[in-house]
Amino acid sequence: MDELKQERYHDFMEKYMNLQRIMRRNAKDKQKCNAWLLVAIHSINQGQAVMISQISSKLEISNAATTQMVDTLEHQGFVERSYDENDRRITLVKLTENGISALRFAFGQTTIYLDGLFSFLGEEDTQNLMRLIDKMLEYTMSTMNMSQEKK
Repeated sequence: MDELKQERYHDFMEKYMNLQRIMRRNAKDKQKCNAWLLVAIHSINQGQAVMISQISSKLEISNAATTQMVDTLEHQGFVERSYDENDRRITLVKLTENGISALRFAFGQTTIYLDGLFSFLGEEDTQNLMRLIDKMLEYTMSTMNMSQEKK
């Protein structure tokens, strides 16, 4: 492999991983639960109880993994479980007031961060960032589709 390419790959991955690490650390310090759990809370924030399988489907993870997440959320007081009146085998999950509060807090923190980032970047760089992310997504999806077709 070309030395310049290898250096570019290393530089990109180092910057990307640093950004992820900083954002994870910041989120953990400020939020009442981790990002995946907030996604789970958000996925059930419809005002009504939902089934574990609906959360699993939305997050594209197994029912077992979802159950573990719900266990953690319940232990932290963010959700409560109940059972379907017609079929006791069906577990329903609903946000508690603490869950709603944590979700609002997380969205508020995200808004503050993005407002600051967009202000720091300015309009032109913000538009370029969005355009580049769209291109990365397009490329990633096209290469993922090709690799799926080869299977």
